[in-house]
Amino acid sequence: MANSLIYEHPLNESIRTLLRLENLFSRLDYYSGSTDAIDMRLLISLLIDLNELLKWSDIKTDLIRELERCQTMLNGLADNPGVDSYKLKQILGDISEYLAGLRGNAYQPGAALDNDELITSIKQKGSLAGGACNFDLPAYHYWLNLPLRDRQQCLRAWQEDLSLTHKSVNLALDMIRNNARAQKEVAKNGFFQQSVEAGVTNKLIRVINKRSLKCFPEVSGGKHRLTVRFLEQPDLKVRPVQTEKDVEFELHFCI
Repeated sequence: MANSLIYEHPLNESIRTLLRLENLFSRLDYYSGSTDAIDMRLLISLLIDLNELLKWSDIKTDLIRELERCQTMLNGLADNPGVDSYKLKQILGDISEYLAGLRGNAYQPGAALDNDELITSIKQKGSLAGGACNFDLPAYHYWLNLPLRDRQQCLRAWQEDLSLTHKSVNLALDMIRNNARAQKEVAKNGFFQQSVEAGVTNKLIRVINKRSLKCFPEVSGGKHRLTVRFLEQPDLKVRPVQTEKDVEFELHFCI
């Protein structure tokens, strides 16, 4: 799908949280390999955002529910001759491992960040506009200028605390995306609407179109109806408007 753009629309709060976590984790992965002090600041900000999101969401319960659902579905494929038994066993092993960790009372994602004095001070001052200057946070300024090895040791400890959540989020979303009903559609004059099949619990809608398309989709959906409008915005200073062109796209209902 190198020549395509994928737009996703979550259909419940649990999936919305998983997608937000995935976004933060992917940015965290990107900056984790950097040695630059400015990138380190961005990385710390991402860790704090992750920690805040984990606090107001019941992520353990959501992940356990999703992984148990995946486990049940995959166990039903064990006797299917068309299934790669080695790959199936590997995925089921990962799910069992993650579930065991998530169910443990001792596992509280983000606890290491909550109990870290430096992170706590950055949270307090970081909420102010420009509040992470060296005169606001001399301890942070000192940390940013420690030898790289020392900084990376701290980062590994903070990230290790989130590792199980990271892996569980990735696996749950992979399973949801791969369990999809795909169809090719056309939005006439940039507008498409479809009734949602009764009795089917869709979790995620994916709209896939060509990168060369000079418009983007606005998706709205619920239990009964899905609407996709393709909008043009040739001038970023003005509000986007619905295109008058017919737009071909792929529509994925992820169950």
